[in-house]
Amino acid sequence: MLVSRPALLVPLVRALTGAARPIARPASTRIATYATSAIRIGNLTPAVSKKNGKRLGRGDGSGRGGTSTRGHKGQKARAGNGKPKPGFEGGQTPLTRLIPKRGFTNPHKQHYAPLNVDRLQYWIDQGRLDPTQPITARELYASRCVHNVKDGIKLLGDGHAHLRTPVHLVVSRASRSAITAVEAAGGSIVCRYYNALSLRALVKPHKWLAKNEPLPRFADPVSQKDLLWYSSPNHRGYLALRDRIASTA
Repeated sequence: MLVSRPALLVPLVRALTGAARPIARPASTRIATYATSAIRIGNLTPAVSKKNGKRLGRGDGSGRGGTSTRGHKGQKARAGNGKPKPGFEGGQTPLTRLIPKRGFTNPHKQHYAPLNVDRLQYWIDQGRLDPTQPITARELYASRCVHNVKDGIKLLGDGHAHLRTPVHLVVSRASRSAITAVEAAGGSIVCRYYNALSLRALVKPHKWLAKNEPLPRFADPVSQKDLLWYSSPNHRGYLALRDRIASTA
């Protein structure tokens, strides 16, 4: 059996130098040393990805071709600002412009909860409303005569022949037929402007009372359209009533 020369020299060198054979450490020591040396910030390395990154622009030898997987010419083959934005259809009229549009959404439109005078008379006959006291949006909402005040309550004149009880109403808007019906029955009506905060405080005052906070004051309109509407005595606006009271005082 042939033995290599370095293998024969190792025992001889150890015998001449007196070097002892290295003592193997116990298994527990090796495990503890490995655990303490491996879990360190200096030994942490990023996880190696299983897939190599796609190297583009390296010529035919890279296996990706000379065009870097972009194909030949064309709009999408260009670099920089060659990518069209979403909805671009190659220059032809896009679908968003091809379909005609009709109308628009008015962000300033007010949505009022309708209330007819015949329903008002029915609620009075049922004893759900007290005609001897002024009826506002709070009483109408609490008695469930209206289920959602929205931006206010508008009184309409449907069923005006059934209204026979004199009532005193404070609502946001009222039609001319409703005004005529209420005044013919011996009542009165005042149209009051409410913004979102004051209307919510009127309908649900318990939210402020639970926090022991004062109720917010009623606001006056700021737009010219609302100022003219609530200043007209024909609409029974509260601004016209205020001016009349101030002039007589």
